[in-house]
Amino acid sequence: MYKLHFILSITVILFSFPSFGQDRLAIEGGTVFDGTGTVYHDAIILVRDGIIEKVGPAHEVQIPPEAERLDARGKFIQPGYVDLHFHFHPLHNPYLPLMFLANGATTLREMGGWIDVNKKWMADTRAQGLPLPRLLYSGPILDGTNPAFPDNVAVLLDELDARRVTNSWIDQGATSLKIYFRLPLGLSKVVIEEADKRNIPVHAHLEIVDPRDVIRLGLDGFEHVTSLGQALLSSREAEAYRQEVLLDNNARELGRYRIWAKINPKGKKADALIRLMLEYKVNLDATIAVFEPLRGQPGKEREWKAIRNMGAFTVRYHQAGGLVSIGSHGRVVNAKAGYALQRELEAHVEAGMSQSDVLQAATRGGAEALRLNDRGILAPGYLADITILNSDPLVDIANVTDVYAVILGGKVIDRISLLRKQHPPSRTGEILPFPVR
Repeated sequence: MYKLHFILSITVILFSFPSFGQDRLAIEGGTVFDGTGTVYHDAIILVRDGIIEKVGPAHEVQIPPEAERLDARGKFIQPGYVDLHFHFHPLHNPYLPLMFLANGATTLREMGGWIDVNKKWMADTRAQGLPLPRLLYSGPILDGTNPAFPDNVAVLLDELDARRVTNSWIDQGATSLKIYFRLPLGLSKVVIEEADKRNIPVHAHLEIVDPRDVIRLGLDGFEHVTSLGQALLSSREAEAYRQEVLLDNNARELGRYRIWAKINPKGKKADALIRLMLEYKVNLDATIAVFEPLRGQPGKEREWKAIRNMGAFTVRYHQAGGLVSIGSHGRVVNAKAGYALQRELEAHVEAGMSQSDVLQAATRGGAEALRLNDRGILAPGYLADITILNSDPLVDIANVTDVYAVILGGKVIDRISLLRKQHPPSRTGEILPFPVR
């Protein structure tokens, strides 16, 4: 399923695409999915200076004579993906963001790295003459004492510390913040208040704190559907799990499957939580695929039952009108390196979302969750960040792996060169370089 189509793509790069750096570009003849659910057949997209100028059926759009032309007949054209939950290590897997860009993820929100390290990676990559995805920073995770991942965490000790660190990350360029599962409720409140003053969304990965309490403080979104477990258990079960994790961070690894295998995603507790999330307009970035065991691995019935319940709750929230976005986590066991986002799209469809809704979640939904009003939709005035597929994912979501071309800021990137940068060669089922965070 994850073939790279090297021969076809190289031919396209050499002979079909317009030259790099063009100011005017016309993409003509394909099926356009605009990110809102609207589909245009035999359509034209006009791009000027990196911004979309016009989108519509071919008979309604006039192509300027000076425009470069990209023949997209028989292709599927959609916005570039906005990956809401991305991890990579600039030393261990520095080319992972480039592989994601080559496969259509034009915006990546990096969730938990030091901002100065990310900026250095960007400068070094740019110095190599390589295109860069739009990498957004959240800064190190904001957590309490005894953190699970000390290297990627800023420990907040009191209210003054929380205010100082929150504003420090924003001053350094963080466009969102991430609070983690050991951060006390009172300090979560401080982070949310400080970030709100500066119009910066705050998202949370929870295990110990009840998500309902954080929602009422004004939290913008949840990373990992497992963050909601405390609200879906009985009070006694929730407290027992909370104490397990307080004693040992690693208790989450098996504990999340144990509790989600017994959670009823259609029960009264789920109904009440969905109503509360809708009331406060909370985003859910479920990251279902990162919890999946390797397909075919024996003895994982409980894990797959938990996965089905996670997916069922996510779909119910979406169907109720909640904002669902798509995050890849960078790598997952059931996809080759560079294709974790595509596996997440498939996982949402397998859970019950339509192909159209999943594509919207991966484009417009991610932009909305991050308060970005310049991407995620193919419409006049939006960034010309565009992914073109050889086959229609509205027919089969697996077609999202069949990438024909990627356009970033109106420029066609050399995706084959980026794909060749991966090191070491990846394979499905490889050991993940980091646990779920």
